[in-house]
Amino acid sequence: MTSQSKGTATIQSGALSGTSAGEPRPRILLVGPMPPTKGGVTTFMLNLMGSHLNGEFEFIPYTTSRPPKRDVIDNYGYSALLRGGPRRILAGILLTLWRLLSFPVAVVRGRIDLVQIQASDYFVFWESILYAAIARMLGRPVLLRLGGAFDVFHASSSPAVRRWIAAALSLPQYVIAQSDFAERCIRRAGRNGPLVVLPNWSPEANIVEAARVPSDNPGFLFVAGSEARRKGIEEILTAAQRLDRAGCPARFHLLAMTPSLVERVKALGLANIRAIEGPVQHSRVLEAMRRNDVFLLPSHGEGFPNALIEAMAAGTPSIVTPVGAVPEIVADGCALTVPVGDAAALAEAIDRLAREPELREKLGREALRSLRTRYTEASALPPLTEAYRKLLGGKAVKA
Repeated sequence: MTSQSKGTATIQSGALSGTSAGEPRPRILLVGPMPPTKGGVTTFMLNLMGSHLNGEFEFIPYTTSRPPKRDVIDNYGYSALLRGGPRRILAGILLTLWRLLSFPVAVVRGRIDLVQIQASDYFVFWESILYAAIARMLGRPVLLRLGGAFDVFHASSSPAVRRWIAAALSLPQYVIAQSDFAERCIRRAGRNGPLVVLPNWSPEANIVEAARVPSDNPGFLFVAGSEARRKGIEEILTAAQRLDRAGCPARFHLLAMTPSLVERVKALGLANIRAIEGPVQHSRVLEAMRRNDVFLLPSHGEGFPNALIEAMAAGTPSIVTPVGAVPEIVADGCALTVPVGDAAALAEAIDRLAREPELREKLGREALRSLRTRYTEASALPPLTEAYRKLLGGKAVKA
């Protein structure tokens, strides 16, 4: 493998195999956050680069990652730019400007045939549109993949900003929606051109039915991260306190917790907190999903949560809220659903699953079955493959 760095952007050449000599694969530049950044978008890019499509296309990452924000639990909205301290704000702005300026060089020198940009909401949406505009000016076809809570972003925007969003959505030749729900939102936002529905999926290597040992104190996993408040940390802690007082057998495993959250939980003195961990590698998240009995996602807003797919791949039942694409994902009956922001309902659902092992087992089996049916590489990727081939014309090399 060889690699080149254009400033802080990563360009990799020859990293993927699949074509014979004299048949170069079309080069697709994937613009979005790459490791050490964590999260669903990064996981999507890594899964795509590791998929069977690397036999037909050469995926080249162009990272948009910025320095991590330390001890932040509310990393959402336009105000998120101001979190993380003055030095981090300045470093993030300068790094973003440098990457935007370096982008045309990466496209031209890298002989890029197609640009795929990972977008979401608020500032990240507008940053992604700048990349799309530059790519179009360079004559490259563009796919824009919209994730995050785009519906909340659009709904909270003023009429003038909504008109800008509609205009921005006309820039890429294709827009990738993550779900039927997202497709409807993007259409309402003004996208009239071609649109592909591409859900997140689980690589086959991650589909492992966990062999759980029956326990009188089942484990309930919550992954916080830098958007812990949006993910439902307040409801989790309120529910944990209620259940601790009630003597519920549930035990909580809190993962990717910031230092301030760790101290806050310790100060509560709850007996039902089995483990608290700070930021961890993705492999540790997968391991925790397989070791615990239930995954908790009482979120206030989602696009298509990759963590929920990963929990299903482990045969882990979930407790969720009906936001974004979540109702579609759990439509087969592999989770309990509670209202957004309702800590009492969350506590009741946790108590029920803690006391009913048969229900946990039933939901877990359905989660794994549903995932194998709808959210694997083989079922998810064909529409994206067809979009690539249409945009590339005769350049696509069929493996």
